[in-house]
Amino acid sequence: MRPFHFECRYYSTDQMLSEYVHRILCRNIFRFGTLIALVALMFAIFSWLNQDTPFFVLFGVCFLIVFLTMLFSPPLMLRQMKENDRRLHNGQKFETIVQFGDRILVREGTFSLACTYDQIIKIRPLKYSYVLMFGPRNAIMVSPEHFTIGTFDEFQTFIKERCPKAV
Repeated sequence: MRPFHFECRYYSTDQMLSEYVHRILCRNIFRFGTLIALVALMFAIFSWLNQDTPFFVLFGVCFLIVFLTMLFSPPLMLRQMKENDRRLHNGQKFETIVQFGDRILVREGTFSLACTYDQIIKIRPLKYSYVLMFGPRNAIMVSPEHFTIGTFDEFQTFIKERCPKAV
């Protein structure tokens, strides 16, 4: 019997990280930012039509701040993630090894993490990766194309059975 049911070995790509930042980490910034920006824009237009200059400026500035936050947050967060990764690994790029046995083990250079299946709260399939969330901003990424033990299709069934709390 193998010690691990599944193993995934990959080097993270810019596409994987960018997708993770845009679709998961900055998701609420886009959701709430869009809502707040639209409300601010509507009030700015309403104030302009009523020739209420102070409120037009106030709502216009609010719109601009929210819009710029939505625009610049993802690239800044991506850059910060890459810098933290470089710092953690002294500038070297290591292979990420994710193993699924009695628990989930992640190794990348000198960094290692162990997680139990009941800690996984959400499973997010993305175009370039498959993300197992174990906190609102904490996740384990696997690459669907790089399974060395088992197949990705078998893994999807396995992980859904092992993580019943994941929605």
